[in-house]
Amino acid sequence: MTITELEANTDDLHTKYEAAFANLEEQIDQKDVDLEHLQETIDRLGEQVYHLEDENERLKEEHQRLREDEEAERERLEALVVAFKDVRYFCYPFHNPDTFSCRKVPA
Repeated sequence: MTITELEANTDDLHTKYEAAFANLEEQIDQKDVDLEHLQETIDRLGEQVYHLEDENERLKEEHQRLREDEEAERERLEALVVAFKDVRYFCYPFHNPDTFSCRKVPA
């Protein structure tokens, strides 16, 4: 092998090395961009989870409040039923069908 051939091979290897290195740098840059996009997605999803947890907690509190309201209404209606069982009335319309007169009926 001559020096000229060695220089040509060295130049060829150097060119291939630079091309491979440039390709690797380009891949690294693309991976960095991909990672930035993925991090932005993770951050956005984290915010969504945070807001959904808040909404879930609000809905749980509202549900609990509604259950308490329903329980209070149920107790009120049960007391009303007991009161109606204790006192029985007979109601009938007078001359005006929109007004009623009620009389206690003996048990």
